[in-house]
Amino acid sequence: MGDEITNKLGQQVYNKLPMLDLNLLRVFCTVCQHSSITRAAEQLGLTQSSVSNAINRLKHALECELFIRVGRGIEPTAIGTHIFDTVQPMLDTIEQTLMGIKAFDPSTSKRVFTIYANEAVIDLLQPQLDNALAHLSVRVVLRNSPVFEAEQFQDLQMQKVDLVIDIVPPKLKMFSCQKVAQERIVCVVRQGHPVIKNHLSRDDYFAAEHVMYRFHRDNMRVADIIANAPLPQRTLYSEQSSLLSMLSLISKSNAIGIAPYIFTQNYAELFKLTLLELPFETRPIDLYSIWPTKHALDKSCIWLRKTIVELIEKAYNLST
Repeated sequence: MGDEITNKLGQQVYNKLPMLDLNLLRVFCTVCQHSSITRAAEQLGLTQSSVSNAINRLKHALECELFIRVGRGIEPTAIGTHIFDTVQPMLDTIEQTLMGIKAFDPSTSKRVFTIYANEAVIDLLQPQLDNALAHLSVRVVLRNSPVFEAEQFQDLQMQKVDLVIDIVPPKLKMFSCQKVAQERIVCVVRQGHPVIKNHLSRDDYFAAEHVMYRFHRDNMRVADIIANAPLPQRTLYSEQSSLLSMLSLISKSNAIGIAPYIFTQNYAELFKLTLLELPFETRPIDLYSIWPTKHALDKSCIWLRKTIVELIEKAYNLST
């Protein structure tokens, strides 16, 4: 079946190649990546009608269906998938080559980079970043990561952000990553807690009410990600989208929570908190720098990745 598709498509492309607008292939591949005309149009800076028209022109040029509708979205046909798998790596290679040629000087560039990171990373990284960029023209803006990872990868793919720092490595080949740090998670209780003192038992942990951080990866909360075995259900006291708000609420209640050690240690005295080891086996949290694979040779992105790795290493070394 694959050979039949390849042979049929190859003959059609050969016959049409002198008249084929190769820009249509870029539009087509972008639609494939997003499974959406709307999101593809947004990334390309075109109207939806322009993208639809481009797909129709390519469809008529190749004399074959390229997409089928599935639910609210679209997916490529067998021939469409074959075209995408063949053409997209070529487009990426072209883009990488051109990016590698373009020079980048952070002392004169007015570019503004955007990075997604969680609150704990931003809290550590921002002072280091301010010092590093003090005498440069380039700017780097740190923004809180979306609650769900699908949104941040979509924004990375659409170039709304340049880099993501996250606790879960990407699963798709269109993204590359590098491990940049490791953090352990601790339990946080207020000083003077009526039950939990200087030691936390498993029974006390699961009997307590929990302030939870609204942050999900792989459809799991952080506690479930770091636990070596499935955890029993916890009683929800409150859900917060900010770590600082979570720590503040814990300091005013008998509820408990979990948080990154270094971040929480910096605010333990302010909020009068006690940090305790978790009463179940856990693994540390890894932090990854994540970027689009096609930007591997982009000199500006190479500078950004190198700078962020160096600053994160410095920030974590100073805090341990």
